[in-house]
Amino acid sequence: MDAPVSIYNSMSPLLISTDLDGTLLDHHTYSHAAAAPVLEALLKQHIPCILNTSKTFAELIELRQQLHHQDAFIVENGAAVYIPKTSQLGLLPGGNEISPLEDIGDYWRKAFAPSRSRMIDIIQELRDGYRFTGFSDMAVQDVIDLTGLSDAQARLAMQREYTEPLLWQDSPGALKRFANELSDMDLQIQRGGRFAHVMGLSDKSQAMLWIADLYTKAFGKAVTTMALGDGQNDVGMLSKADIAVVVRSPAHPPPKVPDRNDVWLTEHYGPEGWAEAVSKVLKDSGAQTDAAPDASQKPQ
Repeated sequence: MDAPVSIYNSMSPLLISTDLDGTLLDHHTYSHAAAAPVLEALLKQHIPCILNTSKTFAELIELRQQLHHQDAFIVENGAAVYIPKTSQLGLLPGGNEISPLEDIGDYWRKAFAPSRSRMIDIIQELRDGYRFTGFSDMAVQDVIDLTGLSDAQARLAMQREYTEPLLWQDSPGALKRFANELSDMDLQIQRGGRFAHVMGLSDKSQAMLWIADLYTKAFGKAVTTMALGDGQNDVGMLSKADIAVVVRSPAHPPPKVPDRNDVWLTEHYGPEGWAEAVSKVLKDSGAQTDAAPDASQKPQ
């Protein structure tokens, strides 16, 4: 789909919520190089870019340094929000009675999900009759083989707090039956690029909207939310954003976003597509960036 007319209003602060794997990071190499100039432009213009990912807190500590990321971030498909105490949102120490925050060293944390240990216990109770392998069943080398991560990266990916990724080896029908059983236990399954993620009833959209509310209060005016993602687990986030962008993937068809006819499907894949979309919004807002790829070029 062609890019729609932007609804971005320069009087309304922009808040970006982005998936990582396959979106800001290349599906195969995990490189963000194609998006680096646009990330730098966001940083210079003080436009918050919220990482909203299935990755763990441990993974993001290192990755945020590579991305020069300074804003709040959302881990494990919306399970928890981490706010650096140095950010403009760090002016809310401890939260309040309605929305309490946990003190986690250099961060404030807001959790939306039950613990992973509880999920694993439930999965073990229900797994008879289904074929799958969970992260808790895998050795580090298994994760390396499945994802292409380095040894160090795989160990970080396994340090999960709120979700249990499953390598689903059964039929789609079996996955649906398993999801129905999990729903009776207040758990759900969301499909990512490689894994089916067992998680609580929270999702990326809930965490994004919670963060947007914090920024609205911090700025004293409503924000315009822009969401970018490539997978089925991004649909909720995309459906709730003011500007929704599906980033084209080399690995799977673009997900459908129900009840939206204004979703932008990028021409380019991964971080090139991400840069293409964010650059257009920055251009529409009057910001200058020449980092977007040539839209006349066809995806490879």
